[in-house]
Amino acid sequence: MMNNTKDGSLNRSLICLCAAELVMMTNTTAFNVALPNIAESFGAGMAEQQWIVSSYNLVFAAVVLLAGFLGDRLGHLKTMLAGLGMFVVASAIGLMAGNVPVLLVSRSIMGAGAGVVIPMGQALLGILFRGPEMSRAMTTWAIAGTLGVPFGPLVGGVLTATLGWRGIFGFDGVVFLVVIAVIHMNVPQTSGLHKARSLHVPWMSVAMMFAGFTLFSAGLVNAQHGVLSTSAWIPMTVGSMLITGFVLHDRASRNPLMELGLMRDPSFAACAPALMMLNFSMYGTIFIMPSYLETVLRHGALVGGMLLMPLVVASIAGARMNDWIVSRIGSRGTSLLALGCLAGGMLTIGAAMWWPDEVAKQSTVLIGQVIAGFGLGAGQPAMLTWAMGRVPIEQSGAGSSLLTVFRQFGSIIGVGIFGSIQSGLYVAGFRDLAQSAGLHLGSAGSVTLDFQQAAELADATGDLTRQVASRAYESAMTGSFTAAAMIIVATLGIVAFISRKTAR
Repeated sequence: MMNNTKDGSLNRSLICLCAAELVMMTNTTAFNVALPNIAESFGAGMAEQQWIVSSYNLVFAAVVLLAGFLGDRLGHLKTMLAGLGMFVVASAIGLMAGNVPVLLVSRSIMGAGAGVVIPMGQALLGILFRGPEMSRAMTTWAIAGTLGVPFGPLVGGVLTATLGWRGIFGFDGVVFLVVIAVIHMNVPQTSGLHKARSLHVPWMSVAMMFAGFTLFSAGLVNAQHGVLSTSAWIPMTVGSMLITGFVLHDRASRNPLMELGLMRDPSFAACAPALMMLNFSMYGTIFIMPSYLETVLRHGALVGGMLLMPLVVASIAGARMNDWIVSRIGSRGTSLLALGCLAGGMLTIGAAMWWPDEVAKQSTVLIGQVIAGFGLGAGQPAMLTWAMGRVPIEQSGAGSSLLTVFRQFGSIIGVGIFGSIQSGLYVAGFRDLAQSAGLHLGSAGSVTLDFQQAAELADATGDLTRQVASRAYESAMTGSFTAAAMIIVATLGIVAFISRKTAR
């Protein structure tokens, strides 16, 4: 009877934590579908759109290690509930936003909330479930997150089409209040696991890391005007130096923000860059695709969200097959297979843009989504279980946060690299195609703004402008997705090398 009661309590905890993960990830990507509408409302170019997305990811990365630091000392559940409360506050600010700066504030607070909630949920799973049960819990949790990521565009599409982009913030505020109440009532406190450790926050480490990520991201955004421009390479160089300085400073500190000692374990060390590539490909794809589906193909936000559903279906299938795949080729093999699928999916989507026939093009994009989605779904639970199984219980928050930093850095470079390559190639392609077509117009900076510009022109000139913009955007997608595939393949080689002596 006691075992049944305990199992029931654990199952309720798992359901609640998965619900939080689902809502969190749905929120993250639902917003991307609204970007074309926000760009139209505020006249935001590609660089401003990148900052709207990147502000979330930057603050997430800055807060996540601090969340692990505090969670291991104050309690993971208390810390998680505080993070969920940040989402409620941010939703109210976003609902009233009248310009891009206020929207940036809202998204930054949401990023802080996510930087607390996601690693704390992961840490709680690592504490409540151990051994074989951890794999089941991580798989269920990964399915919830995987479902939320590509399902978000569908939710965002419905809300944007019916209530406008502000509807997303109103929806968030209500849903997160419900999630707070449900988790507070059902998830147990992890009391008695926290050793007497210093609560003195290493603010120098926090500042160096945040400044480093901010400058590096700024350089990536500015790289759309040329990688060799001073506004690109100087911030990236200084950012890289600050991140390196943060690592060295934190390593020598008696009160470190992160537990770098965990990286000595080859399994943990291999999972970190592998997880980074999951977010890199996922966030980069979802940043680029809405403009293609909603602007180039002229679908509404609702249909655009639905056209990303192959990604979610394949992700769920991959996650459900995770245990079966791991039982045959191990966590290492599953992780490498997942990275291979991601690279294959990126190449397929990029190659699809070369098809002159629209039906063949969209079919190939669908196939690419399925391949990449399967890699996302199968890879995340395998990688998390492989890594978290090596982390001592008393370091669950630190271990989870360290992995989440790598994942979030993947989100930052995903949006930055995809966005900068896409924007740079698009503007150059627009210029060349416009000259060839005898069109004396320059790009306004994004395909959404160019379509707006076309609507103000005479019929023939407007149609030609839309054709040029569409062809330029599709050509740029080939370059963006091919570059992403090359980065993933290089990371696959690194992961294989680091983990070559580990058990399968």
